[in-house]
Amino acid sequence: MKKSNHKISATIDVTPTEAWQIIGAVGGVDKWLAPIQACRVEGDKRFCTTEDGEFSEDILKVDHENKVLEYLIPSQNMLPVENIQGRMQVTASEGKAVVEWAWAFDVEETNEAGAKEMLSMVGNMGITGIESLIKEEAGLAA
Repeated sequence: MKKSNHKISATIDVTPTEAWQIIGAVGGVDKWLAPIQACRVEGDKRFCTTEDGEFSEDILKVDHENKVLEYLIPSQNMLPVENIQGRMQVTASEGKAVVEWAWAFDVEETNEAGAKEMLSMVGNMGITGIESLIKEEAGLAA
C-alpha cells in the first residue's frame, strides 16, 4: 500500500452559501450522491448505505466560517482504497460556488490510476448532484 491523493474542483451555478448549506449539513448525502441510498449522522459519525452495505465516516471538521468539511472513511467496499480522508471546501468565483473535493488515501500501486478515475467520477457526480438538489428545491429543475 502507498499513500496517494487526488483532487477535483468544479464551479456550479449556485451561490457558495447554498452549496455550503448542503455540504455543511453533513447528513443528507443520499440526496445528492447517487450511490448512497441512505445517510444518517450520529454525533461525529456519518453512516452511509450503498447497495454493497453500510460504511461509517468520522467527521473530523465542520468549519462553517471557511466552508470546509473534513472526514475519514477507515474502510469501505466501493473503491480499491483504504483510509480515505476527504475534504470538501466551497469558495466563490463571480458569485458562483466553486466546490473542491480532495482525498488522501492508501492504495495498491496497481490500483492507483483506476482509484483516481473512480474518485473523479464520484466527486463530479456529487458536485453536480449538489447543484441539481439546490435547483430542485428552489423549483428551478429542468
